[in-house]
Amino acid sequence: MASVKSKILVVGGTGFLGRHVVAASARLGHPTVALVRDTAPSDPAKAALLKSFQDAGVTLLKGDLDDQASLVSAVKAADVVISTVGAPQIADQTRLVAAIKEAGNVKVTEHACPGSAYMPRAIN
Repeated sequence: MASVKSKILVVGGTGFLGRHVVAASARLGHPTVALVRDTAPSDPAKAALLKSFQDAGVTLLKGDLDDQASLVSAVKAADVVISTVGAPQIADQTRLVAAIKEAGNVKVTEHACPGSAYMPRAIN
């Protein structure tokens, strides 16, 4: 019997660290969603990155840390939330935590950036 893979949401997936987390999640066979501000960016490098995600089976979901409704919607579709947002956005993670609590379905979050130790690992 095949094991059931967790549905992974990566916030900050187009950043320096996040792009590797998204790729690894997809490579390991997890249904992976990358929350992105723009699904059709004008920057050619970012467009190529998003295309590589899609080619790997990653779902791109438009959303933003400043848009609580988009965060809640994204979180509701996930089993695990991984935040790879950069240091300048650490304070914004409080919105992500609020979305996780509002959605009520995620039990574990991971944070993967300097200074993010302030984000709780388990959300009860």
